Amino acid sequence: MSDKNHPAAQDHASQRLEEALARASSEDGRIRRRRMIGGGIAAVAVVGAASAWGLASRGGADTSASGGSAGGSTAGDAPGSPVSGGTLVYLDAEASRSTQPQGAGTWQDSAYLENIADRLIWKDPATGELQPYIAESWEISADGLTYTFAVREGVTYSDGTSLDAASVARNLQWQAAGDDAKGIQPSAQWPQLEGISVAGSTVTVTLLEPYAEFLDVLSGWAAVLVADATIDAPLESQQQITGIIGSGPFTVESEKYGEKIVFVRRQGYDWAPPSLAHQGEARLERLEVHAVTDDTARLGTLRSGQADLIRYLQPADELQLAEDPSFQILSAQGIGATNHWQLRVSIPALQDARVRQALQVGIDRASLVSDLYTENWAVARSVVTEDAFGFVDLSTQLTYDPVKAAALFDEAGFSDLDSEGYRTRDGERLSLVTVIDVYDSTAKPLYQLVQAQLKELGVELSLRDADYSQVSEAYAAPDVATVRSGWPYPATWATLRTQWAADGTDAFSLDGADPTLDELLTEQATATDPAERSALLAELQHHVIENAYVLPLLKDSQIFAAQSDVQDFSWSAEARPLFYATWLDRP
Repeated sequence: MSDKNHPAAQDHASQRLEEALARASSEDGRIRRRRMIGGGIAAVAVVGAASAWGLASRGGADTSASGGSAGGSTAGDAPGSPVSGGTLVYLDAEASRSTQPQGAGTWQDSAYLENIADRLIWKDPATGELQPYIAESWEISADGLTYTFAVREGVTYSDGTSLDAASVARNLQWQAAGDDAKGIQPSAQWPQLEGISVAGSTVTVTLLEPYAEFLDVLSGWAAVLVADATIDAPLESQQQITGIIGSGPFTVESEKYGEKIVFVRRQGYDWAPPSLAHQGEARLERLEVHAVTDDTARLGTLRSGQADLIRYLQPADELQLAEDPSFQILSAQGIGATNHWQLRVSIPALQDARVRQALQVGIDRASLVSDLYTENWAVARSVVTEDAFGFVDLSTQLTYDPVKAAALFDEAGFSDLDSEGYRTRDGERLSLVTVIDVYDSTAKPLYQLVQAQLKELGVELSLRDADYSQVSEAYAAPDVATVRSGWPYPATWATLRTQWAADGTDAFSLDGADPTLDELLTEQATATDPAERSALLAELQHHVIENAYVLPLLKDSQIFAAQSDVQDFSWSAEARPLFYATWLDRP
């Protein structure tokens, strides 16, 4: 192992990293970007290509990693043989907020959980196939109500306790019921349980009604398995990554809240999903994650060699790094909902379906991608990605048609123009409000371009900023007309049902006024025949698009930049980074 992995060398490197971060954050944007539209949209060219699951390395060439990977998407260019050891320094764009599994709503928190805890089911990111993980096998009764899992033996949590059938049963009950005394809600995507029983190494779960995506839910990051000590701990402890005791390939050595987390290799780990090429312990000895919210600081630290990997790149920066052989551009698109805007029918102007439909065809999605992004991004063709079960291509209904949009606005009574060129009805301007998504580094230029496109149609779109501490309140404001949604998650329709249903969060503010929508959401969730469910999902997608409750925009991509010697970096099906098989090709 290189001297750079000696503890003293690591301490010195860590000090130099902190100094580099301080210098980078004080620089006044030394990498300048050309701008369009109000100073917010980077003018970019298109370079490279991304596969459905991940790699767009420099020059756009896909590479196959030696030694396999944890997720089917890998980093590296013709590496040597995998080696064990070393410390990888990763700069994330956001700080950890809460890793309590039922409430870990931020992207980075879910990503950290995936690296320290295991799940019953593995969802192969390349194929979408559900495969054994902690559950060696499972059986489902013909009526879809009973699930029997054979639990893998010999698995332990990092505190030495057994991850056995009894532990699995307790985790499932905890996920389903929450812990009211601690203020922990049940998992939002969880079905109602009639009961859970344990016999030897098997766990039997009986549902009150069929739930088509139960196995998909069990494969997701929110269903991570944790030790009794975590479940028994106070909420405040569970919200900190140091309080999560899992059975995964890494454990948490330390956390400086909001700034830095240090993960270390779990000694003796030997129960990765059997389908993975890499087995045994993680290859990296240590993983340092620093929260660096400033784009320039992350980029400058990577360029200086003080960081190995960064997340979130502006497209212009992505293009510059792609031309430099010292770096790799890595892109993952996870299975799940597309990047879309959900319209609230409670807003007076949006109560008219023709106005919503005009917005639907008044956005030029192809221009959003060509003007703002690289080929690592793509236009949304429905409310879900192509690899989600039941996907239907609705590109025709989403085709840009400004003439049709203008006619629909006229029919809805917004036919007059005021002095600034905005449409009016009965003297009232067609004006809508949205909040710029704080969880997407490219959100501001994207929103500004949509704003510009709608202005050409005579629609005023006001953009509000919000920071992490106030974003929930900002989204909930009664005058907000549309909120961005759409994140990769293996139980795609369970997530959307939670959002859209009248008895869920009622994202469209319909208050039960569309019984067809609620019926389709319920029927697809309880269908036991895949063909029947697929037909219901097709009808559901047509329904929400024809009624223009949703404006699909893009298929989101997670963009990373890495040093050229980072190998076998990969992703889960939800496009969360996995460091299990990652190694450093260094002398």
